[in-house]
Parts: sequence; C-alpha cells; structure tokens
Amino acid sequence: MLLDIEGLKQIDELIREESLKLKQIQKTKAEAFQNDTNSWHDNSSYDMAMERENQVYDEMDRLSKIKTEAQIVAPHNIKGKIDIGDKVLISIDDDSFMVILTGKFLANKDRDEITLNSPLGNAIYKKSVGDEIKYKVGNILYKAKIAQICSR
Repeated sequence: MLLDIEGLKQIDELIREESLKLKQIQKTKAEAFQNDTNSWHDNSSYDMAMERENQVYDEMDRLSKIKTEAQIVAPHNIKGKIDIGDKVLISIDDDSFMVILTGKFLANKDRDEITLNSPLGNAIYKKSVGDEIKYKVGNILYKAKIAQICSR
C-alpha cells in the first residue's frame, strides 16, 4: 500500500478511534457480567460485547498491518508527471471528469479525491498528459486518457 505522511496519520487516528471503542465495549462487557446472576453463561449482552470486542481487535490488527507494510511516498516533483495532490482531468470517450490524487488512506469523495491505491489512482500516478491508461473496477476494464494536469 502506498501512503504519504497524511495517510499514515489517518491510520493512526483510525487505530485511536478503535481503541476508544474497545474501552467502551470492555466497560459494557464488565457491566453485563456484573448484572447477570448466572455469571457469563447465557448472557446475551456479554456475548454481544465479546463479539464486538473481537471485531474491534480484528480491525485494529488490520490497520496496524497496513501501517507496518505501507510504502511511504513523497511528492516526486517530476515536471509533467502526475503527482500526489495534482488535479487531473480524465477523458473517457466524449466524457471527462476531474480527480485529485491523494496519498491518504481514505479519500474525501466530496472533494473528488482518489487514493494512490485505487485502480484509477494507481493507473494515473506518474503519467503525463496524453497518456492512455487502463484500469479495472470489478469486472469492468476502463480505457481513458490523461487530458490535463493542474498543479497542486
């Protein structure tokens, strides 16, 4: 996975949010245990808290693995090549759309951001105006052209 420093910060924040969820779940689990006279056997509140706790641990493990294995990228500043932060006009047949390439973990779709790790982001990274690209989303193969690069 390719990430910039901002992308790493996003992952750290997501891990922190999961940690806060975990503390709340553990509190709920303790309360469920204390409120049941039959200890933890046949205690649906306790069981649900345990299941949610396991889900949060799994998500924290997934995020930690992504962070550990991430390849950190910095702007390459090669003139005429698409870089992190660039606005790019993509043309497909008679249609066109603008995207902003980001090194974040999660893109802001309201700002038309795409990540380096998305099919389109991966296809346009370090390409130039006029380059033809191909990218696959699901089972659909798209062919497009880099129409314009607007600087950061």
